[in-house]
Amino acid sequence: MKKMRKRIAILLSALLMAMGVLSGCGKSDSSSESEGNGKIVTIKAQTIGAEVTRVENLKKAAEKLNQELKEQGKDIQVKVETSSFDGSTDEYAKQFMLAFRSKKAPDIYTTGHENIGWLADGNYILPLDELKQSKAYTDVFPPLWEAATYKGHIWGALQDTEARPVFYNKDVLRKLGWSEEEINSLPEKVKNGEFTLEDMTKVAEEAVKKGLVPYGIIHRPVEGPDFHVMVYNFGGTLYDPKENKIVLDKTAVKKQLDYYDEIAQKKLIPKNLTQMEWSNIHKTVVNGKALFYYGGIWNVFNWGQDNFHEKLGKVDEKWVNEHLGMMLIPAAEKGGKPITLSHPFVYTVSAQTKHPELVKRLLELVADPALQAKHDVETFHLPVTKNVLDDPTFKANQTLNSVAYMTNYTTFLPNHNGFPQYSKAIFNAIQAVELGKKTPEQALQDLETQLKNDLGDQLKIVE
Repeated sequence: MKKMRKRIAILLSALLMAMGVLSGCGKSDSSSESEGNGKIVTIKAQTIGAEVTRVENLKKAAEKLNQELKEQGKDIQVKVETSSFDGSTDEYAKQFMLAFRSKKAPDIYTTGHENIGWLADGNYILPLDELKQSKAYTDVFPPLWEAATYKGHIWGALQDTEARPVFYNKDVLRKLGWSEEEINSLPEKVKNGEFTLEDMTKVAEEAVKKGLVPYGIIHRPVEGPDFHVMVYNFGGTLYDPKENKIVLDKTAVKKQLDYYDEIAQKKLIPKNLTQMEWSNIHKTVVNGKALFYYGGIWNVFNWGQDNFHEKLGKVDEKWVNEHLGMMLIPAAEKGGKPITLSHPFVYTVSAQTKHPELVKRLLELVADPALQAKHDVETFHLPVTKNVLDDPTFKANQTLNSVAYMTNYTTFLPNHNGFPQYSKAIFNAIQAVELGKKTPEQALQDLETQLKNDLGDQLKIVE
């Protein structure tokens, strides 16, 4: 009898342990453990790509948070575990969804702002409206909050931003007879609406006709955010927030397609531009084979990482500033406002996190100007708060200082979950026009048909 009771006790103990393990599988992957008399809370953060300071800065923020918790007499310490995903943005999103279904999603998921729509609609993340009122984010550049907003709520803590300027080759302009004063004042003339998109096309045409460069203009070779800035430049819109619908602004899109048709017909771009490798784009720019390049400020970082220059290999920031300038995308009309487009990264908070308040405190502390400046300078991005502009590390960087003003001229892509389909369709239309397979009129007509089919009642058409 005693042996039977002992066996039953052992079985019950094993069953209870198993139940404990199974119940643990139903929670977020963040964890708690004891160390001495204190409790250690582990918060997991994930990002994508080489800019690991996005999550490593959270470790620094945790040090400050732990100090505050200790001063408050709290018996808790925070430990941040970070990881960086190596793969495409689509794969990054899929692995997050799979982790979420398995109850193992990271507490903090760092991503491009355009993913907020599907993350919010799918109940993957928590709203963060209170961050907008917190002291850490009081001096955010005002336009940036739009990038973190969806259906009237804030869904991400702004992490960094950037600008997509037009790079211009100073050496080519010198050969065209421009004085140093004219070259150096070009960004200001663009800012004042004196130098327009049409002027840029004319100068590019002149440089090609005189044999100074094979190409007057070059842009990204694959689908992406840059192309959509032209809709804004031509007075259009991409999204109706009241109706929560993607907008096909036919007048603005027709002008957008006309522009790409014009630079293709005038042979200002490589014929196979939308079929080129990124490495060839970078080589074309740094080797002086294009006058104007629709790029991103982070390209300065790219050019210092790989051997793109035929003679020098890697080129540093000093070389870039000597040979290339950066300006806003010129306004479509004389006296108009120039433009750029930004793609802010945001910290989103998993709906499964067991420590939402600690995570939110981390997100306030990681906005520290010194931490932002470290990330911005190392990766050539721009800060999200104005106080970083006075940080010594940031102020010492000539390139970033020269383009920081562009944040005041920026625009963003919609956070709507149907926008990726719109973006791919637009790229296909532009590609068909540049390759001479369709006229702008044909491309627009086919685009409308495709978007009606792809987006259905998520699409609003503006004539």
